[in-house]
Amino acid sequence: MLTDDLLALQHADTSIDQLTHRRAALPERAALSAAQADVTRAQKTVASIIARQRELTDSVEASELHGAELTKKRVRLEAQLKTVIAPREAEALMHELDTLAAERDALDDAELEALEEQSQLVDDLAAAHAAEPALASAMESAAAALAAVEAEIDREIGELTVSRADVTSRLEGGVLADYERLRKHFGGVAVAHLDGRTCSGCHLDLSTSEFEQVRATQSGELSECPQCGRILVP
Repeated sequence: MLTDDLLALQHADTSIDQLTHRRAALPERAALSAAQADVTRAQKTVASIIARQRELTDSVEASELHGAELTKKRVRLEAQLKTVIAPREAEALMHELDTLAAERDALDDAELEALEEQSQLVDDLAAAHAAEPALASAMESAAAALAAVEAEIDREIGELTVSRADVTSRLEGGVLADYERLRKHFGGVAVAHLDGRTCSGCHLDLSTSEFEQVRATQSGELSECPQCGRILVP
């Protein structure tokens, strides 16, 4: 019967819509996204540590070069101090040596801090690398779980699609076009059935005369809900 085919078509389409929505909102998908985010964060952490190690290496090398320049300057000033006679000139040289010593102390302190941070970063990098296999395994497991659920849903959608095609092959083009138009207009539900005197589509009651008119619909003909306009099946 025409009404049976339309109900079957509506059931198939509703089921496909539900499965498609479920597929998009699977908890396994959220779990995979979380696992991927963990791996990404770990990768960024490793990259950040390596970048900081390079910065510190450059800083230590620069400090050593600067320290060598300060040493040369100190040696030169000390040599000059041995040859000067004028007190003011000697005082100026002593002040410059004191400034160099303070600068060298600050440079040594900064280099020591850099070396200590480098040592800590070695441990941090080792810990980050040690965590990588577990994170990668968790991501792979999450991906496998998602793929398994998706495959089952896709199988169900495939079966419903085949059933849908079988039904549509029995429907006339005009009826199918009306169905598709109504389905689009009503957000997926084009065919409703009577539940007592209530339309299952809009959930509104039909009057006695409307109800009797729908009930009197001949086989091969279609009636509409007088309230919402959906195809209404007794």
